[in-house]
Amino acid sequence: MRRAFQRCTASLPRSLSTSNTAFARNTSLQCHTLRIARPSALLSRSYHQTSLLRQNAAAARNAEDDAPSGVLTRFEELETHGIVHPNVVRTLTQSMGMETMTEVQQATINEALKGTDIIAQAKTGTGKTLAFLLPVLQNILSLDPELAESRNTFGGRGKRTTADDIRALIISPTRELAEQIAEEAKKLVKNTGVIVQTAVGGTQKRVGLQAIQRQGCHLLVGTPGRLKDILSDPYTRVEAPDLSALVFDEADRLLDQGFWPEIQEIMRLLPTAAEKDRQTMMFSATVPREVVDLVRSTLKPGFQFVKTVRDDEEPTHARVPQRMVTVNGFENKLPALVELINKAVEASKQPDGTPFKAIIYFNSTAEVTLASSVLQNLQPVGEPAGDSFGARRGRHPWSPTRLFEIHAKLSQQQRSGAADAFRKCESGILISSDVTARGMDFPNVTHVIQMAVPPSREQYIHRIGRTARAGKEGEGWLIVSQAEAGEVHNRLSKLPLQNANDHLVTSSLDLTRPGQIPASAGTVLEMLKGAMKSVSMAEKAKAYQALLGVYGWLGNKRLLVESMNNLAQYGWGLAEPPHISPMLAQRLRIDRVPGVRIGRSEAYDDERDSSSSRGGYGGDRGGRSNFGGSRGGDRGGYGGGGREERTGGYGAGRSSGRGGFGGDRGGDRGGYGGGGGSRYSGGGGDRGDSYGGRPPRQTRDADPYA
Repeated sequence: MRRAFQRCTASLPRSLSTSNTAFARNTSLQCHTLRIARPSALLSRSYHQTSLLRQNAAAARNAEDDAPSGVLTRFEELETHGIVHPNVVRTLTQSMGMETMTEVQQATINEALKGTDIIAQAKTGTGKTLAFLLPVLQNILSLDPELAESRNTFGGRGKRTTADDIRALIISPTRELAEQIAEEAKKLVKNTGVIVQTAVGGTQKRVGLQAIQRQGCHLLVGTPGRLKDILSDPYTRVEAPDLSALVFDEADRLLDQGFWPEIQEIMRLLPTAAEKDRQTMMFSATVPREVVDLVRSTLKPGFQFVKTVRDDEEPTHARVPQRMVTVNGFENKLPALVELINKAVEASKQPDGTPFKAIIYFNSTAEVTLASSVLQNLQPVGEPAGDSFGARRGRHPWSPTRLFEIHAKLSQQQRSGAADAFRKCESGILISSDVTARGMDFPNVTHVIQMAVPPSREQYIHRIGRTARAGKEGEGWLIVSQAEAGEVHNRLSKLPLQNANDHLVTSSLDLTRPGQIPASAGTVLEMLKGAMKSVSMAEKAKAYQALLGVYGWLGNKRLLVESMNNLAQYGWGLAEPPHISPMLAQRLRIDRVPGVRIGRSEAYDDERDSSSSRGGYGGDRGGRSNFGGSRGGDRGGYGGGGREERTGGYGAGRSSGRGGFGGDRGGDRGGYGGGGGSRYSGGGGDRGDSYGGRPPRQTRDADPYA
């Protein structure tokens, strides 16, 4: 888009322009057309300090004199006019294949390159990551021109750095988004000496810190809690005395999720404005009052406000067709989901069909884990369920559609691997908690399916925003129970939700009573029944506890317990609902409600048994790579060998049969497959039978509300 952008107080959202009159006056925002200006004197001087730019200095000055009156729109023009180092521009245009700037990039890059503080209101998926990375990198090179040369130059002798040489800090609300930003930054700095590192929570945090300490760091991308930890700990030796750039990405979400205390602590650990001048950039999809307060306390007077969300533009959540299915009970949700996916997969196989690619959102980690186990183990009716999806991938009813899961209990390596694989696959299903609801860019998502009333209207909208991106079409589905229907009206009022109860046969069935059901619904229920047998008691117990917490807002506690017990019995195939601890029962105020079983949780018992050397009852199967034990059955038990056993036990059935599946070897692969015949030994089946493509899930105790 080649038109110039207008920046003036009139274009500010109401919360920013009217919430504080004095604030609006002090920002010095003047109505004028955004134009390219000559680089500052400092920028020009620094260019001449590199041999590469000396050769082009005269040409660059001439090009600047002939600069167009409007905004530059092509990345190659940044080199032509001497604004960005040629090494960076050529990386963009040749290695990364970038040609034309997006709207937010046009409106942001040119101003940011002058060192101006900026707040930009832009939608996710519009190229805003590059909009702040490019100015940050160029300003680093301007202050230290030696970093413009690749570390591979002259036999790998680049300028060395240390853990206390951080020049730019980018703060992101989630690990996934931080990793995504860092990956983009590493591509951009490929032909320079700038070192990019990450600082995120999770199981890989020690690895990240060691990388910073060994390799040094110029540009650090991280999450608030982890950044606070390493910057406040003197033993890490991670400091930023020369910090020249600070970026807040998804600023509204940083504040929504309560990161403000950590951000304040990080700010106290950074050099003050008197000690070191720095540029601050803030990117946000919305500008609520909380973001205004952050702007006032963070940006320097004279900052520029860039808005690429037009007031008259129809938001994504208004353009996406959205359908709501109200099912009879919680036990109907998974059948409705499977039926919906069956139809979508079949439609995608038609001559004019689009590859099916969906994200399924649950409100808790435990639900994600259980749903993933069930969907991974689906088999066509008439074939045995079990750990066959990895060994017999082609027999899954949705093949070649691939299944992935992401939630907070997985390691960062697992989460990043799943995100990358889903991003690249043509047809796939991502089962996720809200860690992917904002900031994550997944191309060609055709369906966003939400399996419960979301925590808030804003979260619903952010989830929907994962589809219909970059001009592509998509659709949203919301599956709720009758118990949630009233809350939908409270939280999601004035959204274009269309009733689609007639679309799914399984939605209206009363699964708590025997009766005649249509053949198509019967097929779905049989598939789920077989797959559910393969889900451990631990996973079911965790999901049961989590759901009691998720739906704690229900005022009718008797209805809550009855609904969850029906789910456990008629949805999961349990003879009786799991136990919950007295403390949890009291916290949820259901300790006196009929139907609650108070005692030691089966989740705890199963995790304890799964860590023993011989296996136990219903241990966490960890996806297709199994550890923990099972009582087995006529097809053999799952392998022994828990978390402490490096090699895992050989699987064996309690009676003759197919033999057990191998225990976990402590890595990403499964253990050796067991043979049948004996309940004590299993023989040594084929090693390849139990290799899994997905590493085992963590089995530490889960927060019921996680």
